Amino acid sequence: MLDEILRISQDGKRVYLSIGGHHQGDEPIDKHQIKDWLVANKVGSFFCFDDTIQSALAKLNDSTEHDESEEIIIAESRDATVEARIADDKMTAYLVVNGACGGSGLKANDILSTLREANIVRGIKKPTLQKLLSASGRLKPGEYLDVPVAFGRQPVPGEDAHIVYLIEDPADRVRRPRERDDGRVDMRDLGEMVMVKNGQPLAKLVPETAGYEGFTVTGSVLPTTPGKPMALNAHDGSEFSNKDPNILVATMAGIPRLLDDGVAVDDALSLDAVDVGTGHVNFEGSVVIKGDVEVGMKVTATGTVTVGGVVESCTITAGGDIIIQNGIIGRQVASDSEINCTLVAEGNIVAKFAQYATLCANNNLELTLHAMHCQTHVGKSLMIADATKRKGTLAGGKHEVGEKVEAVIIGASAGAHTYIHCFSRLALLKREVVDLNKQWEEKKAQLNRIKAAEAKLEALPAQKRDAAMVERITTTRDHLFEEIDNIEHEIEVTDAQIAAGYRESTIVATKSLLSRVHCTIGEEKHSVDSEHGPSILMYENAKIQLKPYQAKA
Repeated sequence: MLDEILRISQDGKRVYLSIGGHHQGDEPIDKHQIKDWLVANKVGSFFCFDDTIQSALAKLNDSTEHDESEEIIIAESRDATVEARIADDKMTAYLVVNGACGGSGLKANDILSTLREANIVRGIKKPTLQKLLSASGRLKPGEYLDVPVAFGRQPVPGEDAHIVYLIEDPADRVRRPRERDDGRVDMRDLGEMVMVKNGQPLAKLVPETAGYEGFTVTGSVLPTTPGKPMALNAHDGSEFSNKDPNILVATMAGIPRLLDDGVAVDDALSLDAVDVGTGHVNFEGSVVIKGDVEVGMKVTATGTVTVGGVVESCTITAGGDIIIQNGIIGRQVASDSEINCTLVAEGNIVAKFAQYATLCANNNLELTLHAMHCQTHVGKSLMIADATKRKGTLAGGKHEVGEKVEAVIIGASAGAHTYIHCFSRLALLKREVVDLNKQWEEKKAQLNRIKAAEAKLEALPAQKRDAAMVERITTTRDHLFEEIDNIEHEIEVTDAQIAAGYRESTIVATKSLLSRVHCTIGEEKHSVDSEHGPSILMYENAKIQLKPYQAKA
């Protein structure tokens, strides 16, 4: 029966079902019988049109006699197919391979032409294509593979230029005190003084890199961002090497002073102590004091001041860093509540601890143990922590800091109030914006008057215009345009500085934030009236937010 209604085309690629000539009384035919016939005739792997078969069998098995024969294609041979799919970001391309249904398998040219037609031209993984071609031959009818075969590359930004210091930083001896043979630390032992010799390399500039462009699988170029350049500058006591223009060398023997853009070398004055016997010290260069600076003494140096002991109720002023191997001790004058110990550094102040002291550092203030009842003025960051991040307390006093405050513990559980003001220069920046806007309005008014005068001249007949006047007006107008552009640029820069100041100003307690801590960021205030664990205060959504702090891994 089935051989009468089913036939294979002459080219062997299609199977037809005839639905004419089947009369009432014949046994109904179902789809399983059709499938068995296909297998028996070695075309079981053909792609079957199941819905068509179901519809044709319904007509075939109908009791109504069909006068005219009608042939319907119910199965056909299909070759393996491949199509490309590209991700929305065009950074990954896939090939989808459908297994052959009685037809030919996939060929290498099929894959290559599909890639060309989809404009997949970069990042193609040839070994993956070879594996895909091999695997496609093992696919059964109806099976498919969806495989990523091409990958774009994100652009790699260039690295910023930076300075590699080729000598030890003298302040590291405070951050990492010298260890004795028995494992104990001698906080008063400076160890061997950091000295450099004439001609010794001091620092090397590593230039910025250009970065690498990226690309999409379709060949579009993704531009990169080159690194930012920086300058390596020679300072007193240093010069550029004759052999390498990116290396600084010492021009004299002395104590190095690490700067943001280079290294200076200072003459060194070495003293056992500063007391009434030595008198006050005022030196052009760096001063090394192996012992203490005693009560009432003054030390002034254009370079770095290094103290191996403690400084007590004295005044130290340095054009570079102030490095105190031990601690800073002052006292509060009862009569007017002033503090009688003051340290002022154009660079950093680094010490083990400080109490009842006024500390002014143009860059950073770093303490390893504590700051108790101090007045600090810091251009950048105030950091209080030892190497293990287990000790470091900021309690009492008033602290004005340009950017960040970080300590293990901030505040005191009872008694003293602690006042912290980050981004204190906001008021100055806002005044600058007000002044700039005032200048802009003045220049704009002048420009409007010049434009009015220019319009009057243009209204005159050409022969009656004063050429000199026209030239003066044109020159003044162009100059005002330039001045207005410059003012607008300065306003944009200042606004960006304000935004960055808010963004970079944070107060972090890595272990505990205690009560009686009064925080200001810019002009916003927040008082802490209860104890918290690890915490961070930051400016967000126009106010100070207090959040749990989690150290970066």
